[in-house]
Amino acid sequence: LFPIQSFAYISHRIPMKPQTIILLETEGTTHSNLYPFNILHPSFEVRCGALRLFEKVQARFPASNLMFHTETPERSLHLASFKARFGFSETASLESAGNTLVLQGNVMLDSALRQSLETAWEQTLRQLGDETVLRFTHNSIPFAAYIPERVARQTQMQDIAHLDSPFYHSALQIAIPTIKQIRYLWDALGYNAAAIEDDAQLLKPSIQGDSEILTVPGVFAQQADRIIVGEGTQIAPCVVLDARKGAIIIGRNVEIQPHVSIVGPCFIDDDVLIKAGTRMYEGTSLGIASKVAGEIKNTIFQGFGNKQHDGCLGYSFIGEWVNLGAGTDVSDLKNNYSTIRVRFSHDKAREISTGKTSLGLLAGDHTKSAINTSFNTGTVTGVSANVFDRAPDKYVSSFSWGGQPDSPFFEEEKAIELARTVMSRRKRELLAEEELLLRNEYKRSTKNDE
Repeated sequence: LFPIQSFAYISHRIPMKPQTIILLETEGTTHSNLYPFNILHPSFEVRCGALRLFEKVQARFPASNLMFHTETPERSLHLASFKARFGFSETASLESAGNTLVLQGNVMLDSALRQSLETAWEQTLRQLGDETVLRFTHNSIPFAAYIPERVARQTQMQDIAHLDSPFYHSALQIAIPTIKQIRYLWDALGYNAAAIEDDAQLLKPSIQGDSEILTVPGVFAQQADRIIVGEGTQIAPCVVLDARKGAIIIGRNVEIQPHVSIVGPCFIDDDVLIKAGTRMYEGTSLGIASKVAGEIKNTIFQGFGNKQHDGCLGYSFIGEWVNLGAGTDVSDLKNNYSTIRVRFSHDKAREISTGKTSLGLLAGDHTKSAINTSFNTGTVTGVSANVFDRAPDKYVSSFSWGGQPDSPFFEEEKAIELARTVMSRRKRELLAEEELLLRNEYKRSTKNDE
């Protein structure tokens, strides 16, 4: 850490307990590169490991009040949608915020980063007292700050929320050598296996399940001490849970049908259905109420995903309310093993090098694929894309009706009604904020195609 290397050895821990944590979404460092997830969601909602990014903050600072801020007005509707869906009613202000931690929303607050922040804070407290403003940087770029209560009360939100504002020029600058930041969705895939392991240590005390289920005849649990099972979960005979490579976290009311193999590290959220014969490999996270079958590896289902038939899916990020038809396959490795490039538009000149040799599908919310669809390496779909051409383009625009650059658009009202119908089947409601975001994306997509 710089410039605090000379600070004294700490013999007694003084935990950092911010009363308020502000999660930021800032242009250029967070949401803009998280396409297609960013169409309907803020950056701190990305799932990586067992938890979404904001949930990691909640779990590590359970007594802190969460606030959210965006510097781009057009993202205010995304924040409103997020708060409505997760029941946040933000009532705190800086005058009552107390000691405040500010954090870029796409930074993963894992155990290592919390330890780094807390150690720096402890050392500063012992040497300089509790009135010092701290700004944390990585590679000279600020990503977090700590503001004492007295200072927070006298400061405007626009000063605190902009980590490169003049307010921080007199702050103590502390360099953190290693952080995990989700700049693109493939970053979440790269971190996912390690994040599951990290989250397992965090969640194990809070998941009250029945470990006896792992000893039922016909259930084969390898290294059962690394397997967490929530209440109400049912595991059929001839299921293999292999935690020798990493933890397996299974939530509440999960149904695992016969002849399923799960290799950790893996995460399975509440109310998930894993159908007979499924093979799940390391680095896979299944978000709430997903239904899956076939072969899945190093893939994140954000939640409410549907892949109930055979088909290979690897190194992919699947948004909410996505339905992959029977026999849908995803290529995640090029024949020449070269680095995979993606694009977030039809313009092939604007391709982005991912630096990865393994990357499958990045699917926006409400995307649907027909039976026997074959997605190429590094395919990206927007939201509400209906893909029924068996070999779709590597970029499929939102509301596409087919999957090719010249495909027509799904009708707006039919798309909204379909989203409402699909969500009602999982006892969810399409909120007004979500509907407006979908309509805004429809206008943007159809305008760009003119």
